[in-house]
Amino acid sequence: MKKLCILFVLCFLFTACSTVKDDMPVQLLAMAVGEKIEGFDNLSEASTDYIKYCMTSDLSIYSEYIVMYPFAGSQYNEFGIFKVRDKNNLQSGVKEVENYISFKKSNWDTRYMGEEFKKIDNAKVTVCGHYILYTILSENESKSAARKFENMLKR
Repeated sequence: MKKLCILFVLCFLFTACSTVKDDMPVQLLAMAVGEKIEGFDNLSEASTDYIKYCMTSDLSIYSEYIVMYPFAGSQYNEFGIFKVRDKNNLQSGVKEVENYISFKKSNWDTRYMGEEFKKIDNAKVTVCGHYILYTILSENESKSAARKFENMLKR
């Protein structure tokens, strides 16, 4: 009986920890993720046209989105957060983000130094519930940003 109770408690804790919020505004998530990025002040919010045309995104699958990219400086840091309308759109959203990262990699802006290319080469996509985060950051910043993103979404 004792083992059964322990098993029940562990199952409850595991289930509780694996649930995520689905009502977190992407702007709030972006500000929290931005705390983990050096030079966050040099990032600007991309326009809807940029996301629609340059990222070739079907914006109808998202209820909210934000993309932060550089407008000044010699460092290239970029990240985006997308909230899909429902789980049925999650795979399409991830595919769009992965296609965008591939496009960026093949069309890298050579004004940025070679060490900045490592960021696009190591770009990460993190999924948590209805949310998708992509990062084009240093490896440490990318890990910190993903951790912050996931922690903000935990119930």
